Amino acid sequence: MTNNKGKMAEPIGILIFNKNEEERRALSILMKTENNRVFDTSDALEALHLLQKDNIGVILAGHETGIARKEFKCLIDKIKPGVSVIFTSPFSPKEKEFSVNIEEFVKLINDYLNNETILFRDLSAIRQFSYALADRLLQIFAVNDKYFFNNDHLVAELSGKIAEKMGLEDDIVEAIRMAALLRDLGRVVIHQQILEETKRLDQTELTPIKAHPIHTMQILRHVRFPWNLDTIISQHHEHYDGSGYPMGLKGREISIGARIINVVDAYYAITTDRPYRRALPKDKAVSEVKKNAGSQFDPEVVEMFLSIIGEEVSEAAPKKRVLIFERELNVAAMIKLGATVDDIEVIHATSSIEAISRIRQKNPQVVVADTEALELETFRRFYQTARQTVGADSRFLLLVPDKDFVSQFKERIDYIVKPINMEQITLKIKGLLFDVPLPEPLEQMKGLTGRLEDFNLTDIIQILSLGLKTAKVEITRDNEKGLLYLLRGKIVHASAGNLRGPEAFFELIRWERGVFHILHGQVANEVNVTLDTMHLLMEACTILDEKQATKGPQLQKYSKIY
Repeated sequence: MTNNKGKMAEPIGILIFNKNEEERRALSILMKTENNRVFDTSDALEALHLLQKDNIGVILAGHETGIARKEFKCLIDKIKPGVSVIFTSPFSPKEKEFSVNIEEFVKLINDYLNNETILFRDLSAIRQFSYALADRLLQIFAVNDKYFFNNDHLVAELSGKIAEKMGLEDDIVEAIRMAALLRDLGRVVIHQQILEETKRLDQTELTPIKAHPIHTMQILRHVRFPWNLDTIISQHHEHYDGSGYPMGLKGREISIGARIINVVDAYYAITTDRPYRRALPKDKAVSEVKKNAGSQFDPEVVEMFLSIIGEEVSEAAPKKRVLIFERELNVAAMIKLGATVDDIEVIHATSSIEAISRIRQKNPQVVVADTEALELETFRRFYQTARQTVGADSRFLLLVPDKDFVSQFKERIDYIVKPINMEQITLKIKGLLFDVPLPEPLEQMKGLTGRLEDFNLTDIIQILSLGLKTAKVEITRDNEKGLLYLLRGKIVHASAGNLRGPEAFFELIRWERGVFHILHGQVANEVNVTLDTMHLLMEACTILDEKQATKGPQLQKYSKIY
């Protein structure tokens, strides 16, 4: 038995307290296993001493203990609350049965089930945390990658949905999601020039690419996951007809997790820009997947994929597009990591020519431009050209060295004075994209104001936590008011009406509409939340999920890199 740190956990202790030596020895032999430590005594004081110093979980007390049952149980509750006590009736070791008090037995079972439930919840929370942490680290790792940013997240989420729809066990679904998330770590050993090559690769160049599943396994070999990921990761490029790599497996020789990821990975590869081609529309990508069912893909998985992707395509609103023009891609990274990338497409350009070209191709709703990326006169020409190129509803946000810079423009300009932080740029862009009223330049405002309909409380807390901010968040809904205080990124106080502490926080998380106001540097007079902020957010996600549930040619030509 091991604990969550991989060390051997202490075995559960069973204390047999019985005056009858024959019964005591018989029970000791019956109860002893490799996962239990059995203690036995006929003396009441020694029994209490053992209870204090050892990890005792259950006491089996005989009918003759020299102490009244009620008194004995009261002592146990005072010394170590939660320990189950069962009194046994007289029995002969030669008999196969002995009787116990039914109420005590039921309590033992209930205690066991309650402990198992707590352990299950803790393990589930640890797994969710591990997945969320890995997901975030991978986003940071690939934040400036034009072709692969957030691809791992998308593949993992859709693979998990397919696995669930196929009725696979929860452990297998979790393993598939994590394997999909980590499957391409082995790309780090591939030279970046090969990954960004615009011409067709020859066999020599393809060799390291085809070896990336093996490299991924080698990178992860010292990580002790609660699932077996090796098989899924190593096989996720195997094809149903045996034409894949690295082992040429076919059909059901390939694990179900790998067969699912193979379909989803291919779909996102087709619908994402690559160095050698533009992304294809989703309907054409779906057609390619259908065409290759039975050859590259497992037909059963394709059937499940089509049922899910059809619903998602019909329900999905078009993404808002933001173009970032800057030299170093720092702001683009901030926005990608601070915004919800499922709702926003971030496009970046490092030259004025590239920026104008991407504006014509993508027609972004917001253009963010660093005024120091060009000489002043050159920037003015770029700005005028860009304004004439974008749609009438597009907005501009200039990153300026000081407030005096904007006086050169006749029209009203949205701007932020550098240096810029993640929270500042994310909230400002959300305001421009979704028409949250932010009438004054952000750096002049005493606080940040917006609507929960456009920027929910979970997003606000995540951004403040990432920035290790100390702040007060005021939330109002009709005549109701709530307050949150964060100290260096951690929630320390919550109130909503008559509610205080975590209960107030979970109430505020349920608010889907209202106005928020963030005041930085504000410190709470009272600390009423001591739970870890990550734990609170995970519990909040569970609450929101429960609330939502109550509401009603061959593909190979597109798969050069993936």
